[in-house]
Amino acid sequence: MNYVYAWLVVTVAGLGTLAGIFVMSRAISWEWLRTLVRCLSTVILLLPAGIQVEEDFYAPAFIVVLFEGLLKKDGNPGPAMEILGLGCAFVVVVLLLAQVWQWVRSRRLTVK
Repeated sequence: MNYVYAWLVVTVAGLGTLAGIFVMSRAISWEWLRTLVRCLSTVILLLPAGIQVEEDFYAPAFIVVLFEGLLKKDGNPGPAMEILGLGCAFVVVVLLLAQVWQWVRSRRLTVK
């Protein structure tokens, strides 16, 4: 049951941090960049990765990277870094596709 409480704390703290990021990113005038910052911060804060010491337990991937890379002598942050990299790349690709789709739709409307 402590595992569930830990994830509850991580989720609440992550959502609080995201609320701060959303408020601070309002000053970014370019909408696409503002959305990118918000989405990437969400992925980085809440994407889970497996803990190498425990088989069926997960933690936020950025925490696993920090512990495995900096605090463990023989740690392997590679798998958690791959998860973070793939998650961030997925967000960038989706946002780029959305931007292209919006551009194509706006071009169609102006041509007619």
